[in-house]
Amino acid sequence: MSKVEVNSVEMNTKEDFESFNIREKLKKAIRPYDYYKTISSLDFDNLCLSDILLLQDFGIYNNELNDDEFMLRLRFPAGRITNLELRTLSLICKKYNLDIILTARAGIQLHKLDSTNILEVFKTLETIGINTWQSFGDNIRNITTDIFDGIGKYNIIEVYPYIQQMQKYILKNEELVGLLPRRLSTAISGSYGNSSSFFASDIYFALAKKNDIYGFNLYLGGKNSELAKCANIFIKENEVLDIFKIIINVFNKYGLRLDRERTRLFHLLEDIGITQFRTYLQDKYEKKISTKGETLLEKVSFDEYEELNNGTFSFCYRTEFARINSDELLNISQYASREDLEVRIGTDQQIYLLNLKERNISLDNYNENRTIIACAGSEYCPYAYWNIKDEISFLPLEKIEEHNLILGFSGCLKGCAKHQHSDIGLVGLKSNIYGQREKTARIYLGALYTKGEKTAKKVFNAVPINSLKKILEIIIDEFENSGYKTFESFAREVLHKFSDSFLNLWFLAKYYTKKTIYLDTEDYKELLENNFVNESFMDYIEEDFEEAIKFLSSSLWNKKESKEDALLNKTYIMQA
Repeated sequence: MSKVEVNSVEMNTKEDFESFNIREKLKKAIRPYDYYKTISSLDFDNLCLSDILLLQDFGIYNNELNDDEFMLRLRFPAGRITNLELRTLSLICKKYNLDIILTARAGIQLHKLDSTNILEVFKTLETIGINTWQSFGDNIRNITTDIFDGIGKYNIIEVYPYIQQMQKYILKNEELVGLLPRRLSTAISGSYGNSSSFFASDIYFALAKKNDIYGFNLYLGGKNSELAKCANIFIKENEVLDIFKIIINVFNKYGLRLDRERTRLFHLLEDIGITQFRTYLQDKYEKKISTKGETLLEKVSFDEYEELNNGTFSFCYRTEFARINSDELLNISQYASREDLEVRIGTDQQIYLLNLKERNISLDNYNENRTIIACAGSEYCPYAYWNIKDEISFLPLEKIEEHNLILGFSGCLKGCAKHQHSDIGLVGLKSNIYGQREKTARIYLGALYTKGEKTAKKVFNAVPINSLKKILEIIIDEFENSGYKTFESFAREVLHKFSDSFLNLWFLAKYYTKKTIYLDTEDYKELLENNFVNESFMDYIEEDFEEAIKFLSSSLWNKKESKEDALLNKTYIMQA
């Protein structure tokens, strides 16, 4: 089968059919579960659109900009991977000279596959038990948790058994495979130590306590640009699977399916309200749903070596901004087998080795920053504007490492690096604001991610690549001077006291004037008058600062405008 005749689908009316997006039409034509049987007979040199879309339900992605290239996404629930799987995977990647990227959902992407080997690799991985099903498309994606689940000193409930139950329910379920309104990301953590954020998940079971019983508070509707909201539901350990099933089925039944841009769980909750969604859950659940308990979350920063609750240690093997090669995977698997260590993949795109006898390991690895989450970039993704992996060099890496700053670097506004759930978030774009089209970065600052309080503020709309490092150094210097121990505290107590536009103006003014000054009062008028009274941009200060920002922004392109030029320049657009 190489084509699916969606035009022959019977709908109530022609208007009903035409209102559905192409993926929904495809679901009406054939169930992805049934399509799986045809994969072995496909001509991968001549795929049609329906094939390309349906293959995604099995982890096979055909690059839209280069139809000769394929990618395969592997799912590892909770980031658990055996040494045998690691070794076999390394040999496969070496044989076919594949590029390996770790994902922010504790999975692995294999790049540089082609039509001659994609089917063989797909089948080989299936044979050894590595799963690719439902890692793309409208499915429940890889289920994530804390890297130290069951073994960390902050861990109260080991959730891996529940993740296994969830995966058993969803995986290869013919009523679910590829049939959801849109993808669902799920996280569950039984640890109170939090170094990043699971609030970007559609479904998040967060450790909680009620009436001296540990369980989970339910949060719903997160995505890369939104925080999951409290559903006012407390879930006991033995209720997790049942509640999870009901959420999936309610979303599948009531989820929006027309406009592809409004089909996430977030949009359904926006449309009907979380109270109504909770009512749907209660209608399907045989027991009375309990109201929320106390969410238990505490900000922590993990070291390269962490002591575990059994007296052993973990080691964080640093990837090169999510890149790792086949030789590294082989070395890790051999070392782990020899030393009887467990290997896990983190949502921070690093690899962790557990159960070390001491804080020492004889395994060479990349030794720079490990707190930057990076998307695949333009080398591998048709949506990205920047080749993120190589252009990380435009960041102040030493300062980011020194302060354990969480930095999410996405190549486009889809936000695969969760830039709005980070201390500093970057989106790689391109702009011709001052005539010459250049790579520019949009800068977001100050997400309060530990407890899911706020997403990051968009402070800069466009900073050219050659000015990016200096602007970030100015921002980090402001944090250093504040005296706060974490950037998240600095964001709460300083950055969120000012408007986005004033922060834009403030950092631009410091860049423009090269003055070493700081936010030492919340009165913005006093800050400007005390520090910049004789500067030319002050002539443009208005309530929204837009004209002054236009004047100052040109300096980022190494061009200082005259007052006349600034008045003529109307190309700098402040909105997203």
